[in-house]
Amino acid sequence: MSSATAPTDTIVAPCTAAGVGQRAIVRLSGSKARALASATLSLAREAEPGCVVPAVLQLAEGAPLPVEVLSWWAPRSLTGEDVVEVHLPGWPAVVTELVRRFVAGGARPAARGEFARRALALGKMDLPEVLALRRLMEAATAADAAEAAQDLIHGATAERGHLRLALLDALALIEAHVDFEEEDTEEVGEKELLAALDRVRKCAESMGKRARVVPLRDGETDVVLFGPPNAGKSLLFSVLCPGARTTVSPVAGTTRDALEARVSRAGRTFRVLDGPGIVSDQSDVATVDAVDRLAMQRFVATLPSNAVMLLVDDAASPADQETRSVLADMVGSRRCVTVLNKMDLLQTDPSHVGGAGSSGLEDSWQTVHVSALRTFGLEDLWEAILATSPTGSAPDLASRADVDAASAILPLLDSIADLPLEGALPLLSWALRDAFRILEEEDDRLLDVEEEILDRIFAEFCVGK
Repeated sequence: MSSATAPTDTIVAPCTAAGVGQRAIVRLSGSKARALASATLSLAREAEPGCVVPAVLQLAEGAPLPVEVLSWWAPRSLTGEDVVEVHLPGWPAVVTELVRRFVAGGARPAARGEFARRALALGKMDLPEVLALRRLMEAATAADAAEAAQDLIHGATAERGHLRLALLDALALIEAHVDFEEEDTEEVGEKELLAALDRVRKCAESMGKRARVVPLRDGETDVVLFGPPNAGKSLLFSVLCPGARTTVSPVAGTTRDALEARVSRAGRTFRVLDGPGIVSDQSDVATVDAVDRLAMQRFVATLPSNAVMLLVDDAASPADQETRSVLADMVGSRRCVTVLNKMDLLQTDPSHVGGAGSSGLEDSWQTVHVSALRTFGLEDLWEAILATSPTGSAPDLASRADVDAASAILPLLDSIADLPLEGALPLLSWALRDAFRILEEEDDRLLDVEEEILDRIFAEFCVGK
């Protein structure tokens, strides 16, 4: 699920067609939905998520009108917020009166399409689903409606579902190959494993093609901190994003997994990412082992093309020429700001310290001198980010999870292509589980991956006879 900030107000609107009908629905969505329903209606008992609760709407002169209330609590609802629906007779005057009372209690009339817009903003729908919903509503023929409904049910989530199944199948085969006796599983050989991994690769590549470039979503601007190990990125991340969980250490390579936080600045939302230190393939940095390099590859593969790159370097001990060349290649066509950190270690005036041009990086990049430890130069850095960052654009067809899940797998499959499969299985299992976890979190699921794997093993093989 997206971590976009939920709107603070509560909206209300009829969800059925105008005019007389047998049944009408009035929907509330927002943090005050529960309280408004309790204050406006006489409920037979406290509202429960997913349950029908009888209630009474008191009309003029004490005339009680029986209604039914259905509730869903955030984030497990169609919009991702608390949602309450009141089902009542389809009498226009009564529907209008109920909406009026909710508005008087503090709700706001929903704008056209606002429920779907909130579902999109909070990750409960993606853009293809919203477009399919519109096509379904505007369908002129039964065939058009059937096609739109098919896209709404399957089209937007099919790739993610295919990848999830491929991941589980591959994990089950890996576990069966490693943990069970040959007579129990009839020997899961390399041929079966390679075929399963090929299915994973095809699903991930298909998703990655669609999700490789993720434009800004709902006004967010991606800001990426990257640079050589021990340049002070994690400390800079923590002072740029107060309250974010992070690890700061004098030992190079402490940050292995990408850190993420959202910050509001000048009326805009920034998604700030901090990843592992970047070194060249020829680097002799002692702490850079195979897992560190894998983490670096995964981080580089996830970088959005619209991100603002903050190239963080140690002003007192700048990166070598080979690493600077690697960093410049990573930036590519993205907008970049060079950040010379640890200025507190120098006795030199910042204006006399060499910037991007003197360090061999692009002369066109703006250079900012900071000290994350002394919080020096942070306002200058934010000004540079605001001046460099692109403005918001339309939502993308892919979610962040699509990018992250695909990039958790593809670099590893590429890196172990020439290695013996047996030795690569532990890393493969780790990456496949990581991708599965990303997809489950995006869809707000609580599946136990170990149970899912075991179910597949016992269903496929005659384990235990």
